[in-house]
Amino acid sequence: MHVIPCLAAFFLLGLPAISEDDLRTAAEKTDYRATAKYADVVELCKKIAAASKGVVRLSDMGTTNEGRSLPLMIVSDPPVGSPEEAARSGKLVVFLIGNIHAGEVDGKEALPMLVREIAATPGHPLLKNLILLVAPIYNADGNERFAKTNRPGQVGPEEGMGVRHNAQNLDLNRDFVKLEAPETRGLLQILNTWNPHLFIDTHTTNGSHHRYEITYQGPKNPAGDPLVLAFVRDKLMPGAGAAMETKSGYKSFFYGNFDRDHTLWTTYGATPRFGTTYVGLRNRMSVLSEAYSYADFKTRVLATLEFTRAILEYTSDHQAEVSSLMGQARLDLAGPADVPIRSEARVSKDPVTVLGFVEEVKNSRSVATKEPKTYTVGFEQDFVPTLTVKTPRAYVLPASEKAAIANLKLHGFALKELPADESMEVEVYRVDEITRAPRAFEGHKTVELKASPRTETRRIEAGSVIVPVTGPLAALAVYLLEPMSDDGLATWNFFDASLEVGKDFPVLRVR
Repeated sequence: MHVIPCLAAFFLLGLPAISEDDLRTAAEKTDYRATAKYADVVELCKKIAAASKGVVRLSDMGTTNEGRSLPLMIVSDPPVGSPEEAARSGKLVVFLIGNIHAGEVDGKEALPMLVREIAATPGHPLLKNLILLVAPIYNADGNERFAKTNRPGQVGPEEGMGVRHNAQNLDLNRDFVKLEAPETRGLLQILNTWNPHLFIDTHTTNGSHHRYEITYQGPKNPAGDPLVLAFVRDKLMPGAGAAMETKSGYKSFFYGNFDRDHTLWTTYGATPRFGTTYVGLRNRMSVLSEAYSYADFKTRVLATLEFTRAILEYTSDHQAEVSSLMGQARLDLAGPADVPIRSEARVSKDPVTVLGFVEEVKNSRSVATKEPKTYTVGFEQDFVPTLTVKTPRAYVLPASEKAAIANLKLHGFALKELPADESMEVEVYRVDEITRAPRAFEGHKTVELKASPRTETRRIEAGSVIVPVTGPLAALAVYLLEPMSDDGLATWNFFDASLEVGKDFPVLRVR
């Protein structure tokens, strides 16, 4: 039922120097016993580009901490070479990455297979409406830390895989606010220049035992545009999942885990440190793909291939609707609008059925058997605000907050410097309480603040930096710069030197 993409079309292109074996992934060459090293991926990307007659152009998205260039395949027909050309084409731009956690290697193998398949088909229908940016080996440094003991419990590849963290010991899928890794900064450069309509991030989950080859998730922070959240949650992911099951038999469902009693299907938090959540706060679509860790390696790779293809096909088939959605997506938070800066998961009113297994207790632990069981559970999926703020016209930072200003530039904000001293009516936060995490996470003892606002007129010094709250990054600006945000710059210690109970928070709100 599951068919590996045929390579025959390449050999009708008159390119005898490239053999069929040259265009196969490491997984295919080894009958799914092994996954690719960095050099294997780079070489395969080069060969696919060379065989594609211009449909695939090879670029890069920056360099890792250890100096590895991250390959980026630009897939388009006719070819495009720049973000400006892509914008003029009127097509939707889709950005796909693999291997953000380098022990979760299914996307690293599936994405080159997808590109190869598209490039081997003259006039491929997906390229009528889409331009693809494909980065198959995002965590290249972590990938090279191969060991057979990595990812215990995951079924293959038997010859080993890389590690979760990059060379700085950072989890790249927790770095989208603080932007400490060169890989993250390279990815942000792609978001800022190409402005993709859809971001797809491929993973492998090792959580609860269930009967889905793929689980998925979209942007879910309620500060994002509600039209975008609803389209991805209610149409794109379930529509693509249904099409995949019809075509291949692979099943899919929303990402989650059973609670201890198998009465609730839980999810992870809605903070923008996660890539798919972060992209949602930029008012763009995003999809998290999680292959099932306890399925064999071949099944995981092929299911990832089928799901990413199905997402692309659904997006292409609904190009007009997606284009309209992107045009309507909130460009301003005028009003002023209420923007959530803290939220929590809500259990849906109606229960859902989840395909699992009978479980039994062994050595005081619950262990899945091979006997199928369908559970009726509460569904924890949507997030509701627990704290909101009204949007200001802009934020003001003193020039001395250099680290925060540099971070905001990396996110893509169009910052302005105040040319001369100016009196402004502003809202100021007084810091009432500072709570620091007792243990470090990602090298940080994160901070939680409580603060009280007041309004006053202040003389703002020349050289202060203005952050306009407008355009598609408006909600992101609010989330990063509010002191009581659950995942802002204050959370990640950017303002620690300026924080003191009873003193004012350094960021001002312009009314």
